[in-house]
Amino acid sequence: MPSPDEASRLLQLALDARRRGDALLHLQIDIAHLTGQASSWGSAENRMQRDDHVGYFLSEVEKLGWRLEHTGYAFVESGATTSSRIWGTGEGVVNHGGIEAFFTFRAM
Repeated sequence: MPSPDEASRLLQLALDARRRGDALLHLQIDIAHLTGQASSWGSAENRMQRDDHVGYFLSEVEKLGWRLEHTGYAFVESGATTSSRIWGTGEGVVNHGGIEAFFTFRAM
């Protein structure tokens, strides 16, 4: 679920669009983060932090009179950390970034 402030902002956008009579609503939400640290051996220690409450938020949007029509996802890289491997066999890479979800709703 987005942060409380972000959820309020997005729900207000949905409400405003509904009041204007918009036929479609498009929302972009950050739903997961890829983080990690380089290990002393030079390997990658990536971890995915997921948001398991996105469905709850989408249900709140639908309560405002919208029906989910389409969903898309993209990984947005924000950087990477590299470290040399201890035996000189290259580098370990830890990517950082977020998974953005794109939700398109149609007015009911």
